[in-house]
Amino acid sequence: MILALIAGASGVVLQTAAANAQSSDSTRGYDGQALRYESYWGNATIIRGADGPVVGTAGWFRSFDVEKLVAASPSAQAEARRYNTSNYRGSLVGSIGAAATLIGVVITANSSNNASTPILIIGGVGAMAWSAQQFKTAYSALSRSLWLYNRDVARSSQPPPAVGRTESTK
Repeated sequence: MILALIAGASGVVLQTAAANAQSSDSTRGYDGQALRYESYWGNATIIRGADGPVVGTAGWFRSFDVEKLVAASPSAQAEARRYNTSNYRGSLVGSIGAAATLIGVVITANSSNNASTPILIIGGVGAMAWSAQQFKTAYSALSRSLWLYNRDVARSSQPPPAVGRTESTK
C-alpha cells in the first residue's frame, strides 16, 4: 500500500514537471516568437525573441522579405508591403538625388557658368529630402508590422478562455 502511494505521488510529480517544462518552452510561446528591430545608420536588424537569432537586416537597397516573415498576420503583411514600397522608393529617389546634387556641385566647382547647376543642386537636395520622408514612412510601417505580428502571436499563444456558466445561462 505504501509503495502504491509512493508510485502515485511520483507520477503526479512527474506529470507536473512535464507540464511546467512544456509551459516554459519559450520557443513555442510569445517570448520565443516575438519580433523586434534595432536600428543603426539607416539599417534595421530584425531579431526573434529577447535574445534570439537575427532573422534579417533591412535598409537601403536591402531586399529582405518582411512580408514572408510576418505571414501569420494579414494586417502585419499589409504594413510589410507598405514598408517594402516606401523603402524602395526612398532608396531609389535618394540615390538619384545624391547623384544629381553631386553632379551639380562638380559642374559648379569647374567654374562653368551653366544655368543647370542650381537646378541640379536644388532638385537633388529636394529629392533627398523626399526620400528621407519615405524612409521615415518605411520604418514606421516596419514598426507597425512587427507590432501587429507580435499582437497576433500573443493572441494565438494564449489559451482559449474557459467556458463556464454565467448568470445569463443559469
